[in-house]
Amino acid sequence: MKKSTFIGNVVAWAAVAAACIAFLAWYHMTDAAVVEEALASSALVQLGVVLASPVLLYAMGVEIGVLLLWFKNILMGRTAKRACRAAGIVALALLALVAVPVFAPSAQGAFLGISIVVVYVTMAAPILIMMLGFLYALGCAGVDATKRGPFAKYLPEDERDEKAEKDGASA
Repeated sequence: MKKSTFIGNVVAWAAVAAACIAFLAWYHMTDAAVVEEALASSALVQLGVVLASPVLLYAMGVEIGVLLLWFKNILMGRTAKRACRAAGIVALALLALVAVPVFAPSAQGAFLGISIVVVYVTMAAPILIMMLGFLYALGCAGVDATKRGPFAKYLPEDERDEKAEKDGASA
């Protein structure tokens, strides 16, 4: 993983997690009458109630994954990395689809099912959302250059491989 990828992900997802924690703290620690009034008057507050917990869980999964990848120097094959990245981005897009009714009230009924699924999964299996964030982090892993794919034996050898063999033979 590149240093810029590591720093960018850590900072961005830490900011997202801090925003979610701040909203959840306000929601749970403020007087019930104030929260009820805010919920009645603001669609963004309603969106925060629905999305703050799952986005926080996702961000926690990404942070754990990115830190693990960086400090343990974990490398992955290209296909596995792309599959993990795709699964993580699809999960993030699913979370983003919950926000569509706030910005397009006419589509409220179309996205109700997605909202119900996100809320239910957040309550029933929060570790699943963290694992989806972890998959996103695995998609940011570095590529293992030694794994060239299933047809590598039919490809010509790299100069690096020849140089490594010479260095190994001389040692």
